[in-house]
Amino acid sequence: MLESLIKRADPPGVRLLDAGCGTGRSTAAFAERGFEPTGVDISPAMIDIARAKHGHTGIEFHVHDIRLPFEHGGPYDVVLCMSDIANYLADKAHLGEALASLGSVLRPGGVLVFDANTARGYQLMRESHVFDSEDLHAVLRGRFLPEDGDPHRFQLTMDAFRRTGPEANTWTRESVQHLQRHHSPAEFADLLDAAGLELLGAHGLERTGTLSDSLDEDRHTKGLYLAVRRTAA
Repeated sequence: MLESLIKRADPPGVRLLDAGCGTGRSTAAFAERGFEPTGVDISPAMIDIARAKHGHTGIEFHVHDIRLPFEHGGPYDVVLCMSDIANYLADKAHLGEALASLGSVLRPGGVLVFDANTARGYQLMRESHVFDSEDLHAVLRGRFLPEDGDPHRFQLTMDAFRRTGPEANTWTRESVQHLQRHHSPAEFADLLDAAGLELLGAHGLERTGTLSDSLDEDRHTKGLYLAVRRTAA
């Protein structure tokens, strides 16, 4: 699905930057499909895992904050920024910095692809979700944070109870919080324009994995955005 959308946008070549690559799984997958990828992630631990798993392929992995200027190759024909990274940039100024940075390493005509949670997605995340197994009990819940001065900032909290051992009746508790922000399609379009990028399309993603040609924030749980770096006039 993602590969077909990229090819439909007709990038000028096959050099690909996987921005926020995590453990490098998607980076390696695109290498198998004929792309020439480089992976970057803000987490040194994730990059260590990516290098250990995929270093033998010759793919380069670097620790990097995508809000900052790039020093790792380029220009690229395709830039990926998936897994809600746009939402984790919970300050609009930081999102603008990231889009400008990613756009700066694209060739003219190069394609940027990223995903983001929608209003519908955050509505569903406000409901409590419980995950149960013999050794794990976890509750996932979220809420908007209007008290922070931005009604679109969102806090996702996971409380997990894990059994300490197969024979034990003792449990440990972990609590993890994630801060995100809901950015609207109009906000993305404005920030892309300021970064020298033109929005090609926004596609709606259903929870079933079905992709629509257009995005409905009240129906789809995720949006998949494609933008292109403008060519010189």
